[in-house]
Amino acid sequence: MVRSAAIFIAGALATGTAAAAPLHLVCIGNGSANRITSTYGSAWSSNGTSAWGQAIGNRDVPFDDQVNIELGDDGLGRIRMPRAMLPPIRGGKDGWFEVKDVVKGQDEISGTVQVNVFNSPKLRIDRIRGHISLSGKAGDYAGICQPYDPATVQRAF
Repeated sequence: MVRSAAIFIAGALATGTAAAAPLHLVCIGNGSANRITSTYGSAWSSNGTSAWGQAIGNRDVPFDDQVNIELGDDGLGRIRMPRAMLPPIRGGKDGWFEVKDVVKGQDEISGTVQVNVFNSPKLRIDRIRGHISLSGKAGDYAGICQPYDPATVQRAF
């Protein structure tokens, strides 16, 4: 560990940069997505009159999913949101969404995910325990994150 850190520092000094590498996280968890529901009904009386009505509401849909996060030291980041939390009209690029207002503290990382104009879930990562939470209009997600290095990660196949 000490040797690899010394090699990294020596490499950073040789290139003239002292910034740490971006933080890559993979998070496994579950959540509840908000979905709009609609139902209608009609009724007829014995004298031939009729009536109908419609009700619109919300229901929670549970889901399990994986979240990927990349955070740079420049205050920029991106995230792959759980698909169940994504609205039909959304931004993003290749499944990634920008994380804005990133604050990297000693114990916590926070920011907002720009999904669309009306939906910007709050992101919170506990750096001590590795817990992640996403909370927004489309639902909530909680999980456990593990850091990884994309250049050296061991592939399953």
